[in-house]
Amino acid sequence: MKFADNLYELYNKHFSEKDYLPIFTNSVIEQLDKNDLLHILSECSKEELQTVVSTFVLNDLENRDQKVISLPSSKQEKNNRSTIQYKA
Repeated sequence: MKFADNLYELYNKHFSEKDYLPIFTNSVIEQLDKNDLLHILSECSKEELQTVVSTFVLNDLENRDQKVISLPSSKQEKNNRSTIQYKA
C-alpha cells in the first residue's frame, strides 16, 4: 500500500525505534477527512482492500468480547450528557 509505505518512510525519518509507530500512525490518520481516506483506499489493489477489510472486521469481532464499562464524565454529572467508555 503506497500510503503505508510513505507513512513508514516519514516515521523512520523522525524516529529510530518502533515504540511510537502506533501513536504516530493514529495521529496522522485522525487528521485525514473522509475524502482523504477514500482516496487512499481507491489507490489500493483488490488484495490490499481485502486485507484492510479483513483486518478491520477481525479486530472488530475480537473486541466485541470485551466488556464495555461506562463511567460518567464530569460534564455529564453537571449537564447529564455523554459518557466515557472503557473496555475491560
